[in-house]
Amino acid sequence: MIRASKIQNRRHRGLLVAGAVAAVLTGAGVVQAQAAEAADVLLSYRKPATASTFQDDGACPACTADKVTDQDVTTRWATSSTEGWVDPGWVTIDLGASATVHRVVLQWDAAYAKDYQIQISDDGQNWKPIYSATSAPGHQEDLTGLDGTGRYLRMYGTARSNGYGYSLWDLQVYGTGGDPVKPPEPVADIELPATDLVFSDEFDGTAGSTPDPARWTSDPGTGQNGEQQYYTDNKNATMDGSGNLAIEAREETPPECTGCRYTSGRINTLNTFTFTYGRAEARIKVSGTQGLWPAFWMLGANFPEVGWPRSGEIDVMEHVGKVPDATYSTLHATAYYGGGGYGQPYTVTGSDFADDFHVYAVDWDATKMTFSVDGREFFTADKETVEKTRGPWVYDHPFYLILNNAVGGEWPGAPDSTTRLPQQMLVDYVRVYQ
Repeated sequence: MIRASKIQNRRHRGLLVAGAVAAVLTGAGVVQAQAAEAADVLLSYRKPATASTFQDDGACPACTADKVTDQDVTTRWATSSTEGWVDPGWVTIDLGASATVHRVVLQWDAAYAKDYQIQISDDGQNWKPIYSATSAPGHQEDLTGLDGTGRYLRMYGTARSNGYGYSLWDLQVYGTGGDPVKPPEPVADIELPATDLVFSDEFDGTAGSTPDPARWTSDPGTGQNGEQQYYTDNKNATMDGSGNLAIEAREETPPECTGCRYTSGRINTLNTFTFTYGRAEARIKVSGTQGLWPAFWMLGANFPEVGWPRSGEIDVMEHVGKVPDATYSTLHATAYYGGGGYGQPYTVTGSDFADDFHVYAVDWDATKMTFSVDGREFFTADKETVEKTRGPWVYDHPFYLILNNAVGGEWPGAPDSTTRLPQQMLVDYVRVYQ
């Protein structure tokens, strides 16, 4: 440190003092900016929104502007497919009163703006840019360090990423002022590892008994995905008397489905148990050979209301008999589903997972999911990575458990001469910890 008493030259002293004052002021500005950002709140929740156009057809029903402010990342705004796939395209949010904006988060659909501006206005007519992007990457963009004041904010797109229009799952605006509506509190996160047992079934019933109705509900009917079986009302899901649930696939025509050639079982906990975050695990001996498709998985508890894939799907384990040495863990959501789901196989080359029991698990919190087989972690789905590379993270709400043993379908293909039936998927236990 240089002490003022040691400096004899007044000019030098003045320069040093001025520099020190500038440094203090600069530091104060940083502190003030940090304090301002710390005081920021979400300004855009449930605020009115308008757009250049909006889509409302079979491909995107009721994809209106207000979908960007509803905090539901499974709904989106999109420009009209008949008049809106042009440049420019825009969506505007009325913040309710004058606000100072410091941060904007955009969660794009596959149709995103390559070039755009974030603009702000006092009257919704005269706009000032507070951020400009060229060659933007799409998916999630978190724009920080902004500084603009006005009542209205809009995304103004001038170059589309592809031949379609503009589409946003979410447009969040943070700052001070405005007329904010407090959003719902997020689900409380948990600390992993989860160790408190909150659900379990050891399947210790007598031979021929059906799953405990206090835990499980049968799910009869035909399957999805081109599956060929009919799921019976627990005729194919019974205890084996040795501590296992046996879900048996058979070649037979059930009276409930005259055109079906196979029967099997599917059970779930939708009406008895749902949970958000924790560890879900099951010890399972899968069925095998061509055309068999056993699975341990979860659907969002809102599935009856919003359908798939809006509900979200977490596949803890899927196995297809034509690939005996692999199992699969995959996430599905509105922006990535089916063959485009986000996941990874677990492969033990040359093995057959149908030969023995294995423990399949997922450890899930608000920031990630980690999948494992027999304690070996092989795939982590990180929330930030998913949002920046695939689309919205839709897993911060209750899910329920599902066990089934499908026959046929687009992925495994139909049974053939190598298929062994009848055949059982054996479940030793299912446990959930929080």
